[in-house]
Amino acid sequence: MSTDPGKIQILGIEKLKGEKVMVLNMLQAREPRLVMRPFFAEYNPKALWLDDLKPAFGEKKFIFE
Repeated sequence: MSTDPGKIQILGIEKLKGEKVMVLNMLQAREPRLVMRPFFAEYNPKALWLDDLKPAFGEKKFIFE
């Protein structure tokens, strides 16, 4: 998915720390330190775009914010 912060790969859905999450990966990023760095979003089966997702595990922001 091409987004403002970079290209994001959706790796799948997992259950981590008792929470169902979406596992994502930064394939390309405006900030080089983020390239190939995985991150997690709350599971949302209705999400169509990055803006529809919220960070998992109670985090306030995603790694690129």
